[in-house]
Amino acid sequence: MEEKTQQSKEKEDKNFNENFNISYIPENTPKPNNELIIKHYFCSLQVYGFIIILYWLNPFFSSAPLEVKLFYSFFFLAYVIVAPIIYFTVRPKSIHNSHSIEICSYITRIFTQKTKLSKLNTSEIKYFLESFKPTYKEKQSLMLIFIKTFFGILMVQGLYADISELNLNLKYFFEIAQSLFLYFTKHATTFSQALPNAYRQFLFEQSITILYTIDLAIFSFGYLTELSLFKNKIRTVETTAAGIFFCLACYSPFVMATNSFLGWNQNDVTAAFGDDTSALTWSIRLIALCFLTVYVAASAALGTKGSNLTNRGTVTCFPYNIVRHPAYICKNTFWIITTLTMFIVDFTKPGFDFGEYFMNLCLAIASLTGWAVIYYFRAITEERHLIKDPEYRAYTKKVKYRFIPGII
Repeated sequence: MEEKTQQSKEKEDKNFNENFNISYIPENTPKPNNELIIKHYFCSLQVYGFIIILYWLNPFFSSAPLEVKLFYSFFFLAYVIVAPIIYFTVRPKSIHNSHSIEICSYITRIFTQKTKLSKLNTSEIKYFLESFKPTYKEKQSLMLIFIKTFFGILMVQGLYADISELNLNLKYFFEIAQSLFLYFTKHATTFSQALPNAYRQFLFEQSITILYTIDLAIFSFGYLTELSLFKNKIRTVETTAAGIFFCLACYSPFVMATNSFLGWNQNDVTAAFGDDTSALTWSIRLIALCFLTVYVAASAALGTKGSNLTNRGTVTCFPYNIVRHPAYICKNTFWIITTLTMFIVDFTKPGFDFGEYFMNLCLAIASLTGWAVIYYFRAITEERHLIKDPEYRAYTKKVKYRFIPGII
């Protein structure tokens, strides 16, 4: 029985690797020759060079910090100089699966079509148009480059912005540390004096920034690298319209349209009863911060594999050993807690308008529900992509629930 199971597993792995896994290299594959290395290198220069030019000229990224633009430009320059040395010295077999060659081959085929439609009959026109359709590997390579470019730039820009903010606030961290040091060593003040509410408010907001900074750093590294050394080679890329739609809806600039449609009005620092000094407010904030911490722990578990719309191998450690989409459920729970806190109010307050309160509450719930639906379908489409991989199918049998253990 075990032998049959093992044979079945090997057959599934072989089918996946040979038909879907774009990073798969058979064991008997020879190292690339000089001609292939040169072809890969110059194709990569064309693809990456075009991306750099597009980045500098694209209106959406016109407001990007100069430092980030220079980072990518120097990153490209480093590739120009260092890549040939590595390729001719190491001769990595991964060059046989060159995405740059696939993209250049597709573009060349498209722009060298010389047949005139007016001279073709119906069947020939159909065949001619089908020639524009990319092959499986070409489609995967095109989408892969888009993902690395679009999300990579967003992550690096977000990381730069968060680090800049934290750097500007360093003096306040030192101020708080000094105040607490005096309290614990000399007892010169009470704890409330050493850590007044303004300090607590600052630390709460900066804790959120620090957690998002860690998340952005992990994903930035994932988008900038794809090496066997880091065990983050991309096996497959999501190319379905639904999968791409539900993912892009969560990121700029598309998220602005999503927020507008859902009437999104989330705030990380709302307070119960409008009192940001109350024990209830801070209890709720700490609970929310715990969920955000688990969200970042999910990113940390992905490690070098962190990226959207790609399969880089299955992660099974905490928190992925509890549910299959811990990041999605924790992020939504964080939003729910921090949003609904503003609706814990004093109903007996003079002038309180229950009608307005109820309307705002309904709008908030509808908005949160809308985001929950987006993330639900994002998880569903993500799994439809990942389920092609036998490794992920085995994982779903061990971890049966997507979001909440024992429920869903």
